Amino acid sequence: MSKTQFRRYVKNIGIVLIVYLFTTFLAFVLDLREIHSENLLTLYLLGIIIIVMETKSFLTTVLSSLLFILTHNYMFLGDKYQWHPFSNRSFALSAFLFLTVALIVNLLVVRLQRQMAVSKKNAAMHKKLYEASEGLISIHGRDHVIEYADKALTELTGSEVEFFFDIDKNDENEARKWCYKNSAKCGHGEVEFPEAGCKYMPIRSNRKTVGVVSIDCTQNELTSEAEECVIALLSQITIAIERADLEAEKQSEADLRAREHLKATVTKNISHDMYPRAKAIYESAKAMRENMNLMENDEILEKLKKIEDESDYIAQTVDNLLDINKDR
Repeated sequence: MSKTQFRRYVKNIGIVLIVYLFTTFLAFVLDLREIHSENLLTLYLLGIIIIVMETKSFLTTVLSSLLFILTHNYMFLGDKYQWHPFSNRSFALSAFLFLTVALIVNLLVVRLQRQMAVSKKNAAMHKKLYEASEGLISIHGRDHVIEYADKALTELTGSEVEFFFDIDKNDENEARKWCYKNSAKCGHGEVEFPEAGCKYMPIRSNRKTVGVVSIDCTQNELTSEAEECVIALLSQITIAIERADLEAEKQSEADLRAREHLKATVTKNISHDMYPRAKAIYESAKAMRENMNLMENDEILEKLKKIEDESDYIAQTVDNLLDINKDR
């Protein structure tokens, strides 16, 4: 027996004792006021209802019911503090009705509490779904969307989740390939590949399958409600991925236009800068060719120096442009 089970048993016993002593005390007080024993049995029935709600244990309910019936039999039925035969029709009928009502109440309370637990779990799941869908709106970039989706689905299902895109025929996982090819879920609990440890669900975009998500079912079983939430979230994830791809495409087009604009601007600026320098070189060379015999040495050296400087500037500019293109 584990410590948790032991503590639960001790807790149930404590609840039974407290309710039993309190109910018996009230029954004793009411008996002094000459209240009929049938009404006292009803008081014990209320005690059983309290025990059912607090312990949620079928065995505890049965044992408590027997304890309460025997106590009523011994302390309050007919001659007090004497055992009365169970063959007494009145007592037998009361005891039977007592046990029947106690068991019915136990079943109803347990079922109601289970339904409340399921409803609470579903409400929490839908809250997570809403928060995840809301969070996807502010996520940009395909990688960031997938990272966020992985985290959101893991939190939603309580299981390990993995995304697969662009699955090809060489993929070693047959269930994953089947899901991608047929655009239908398969794997754990499904008709196809039911023995698989994961459930595979397609990711659809524009009426075609773009990927597959696998959900590990070895630790936590994926309920129908959780699966519906996963399908709803996958549709939101698909929209977010499409939006991210569209943004990336637009950004790529914007970058291309920006590069073209930069190229045109640089070409224009270089043209405006190179033209006067090239013209200066041409004019200096032409002047030297036409007036070489009439020019002084200092004037010739000045023309040559100008040609040298302008040529060096042009050569350096061309080298810089070549380096920029090389880096790209």
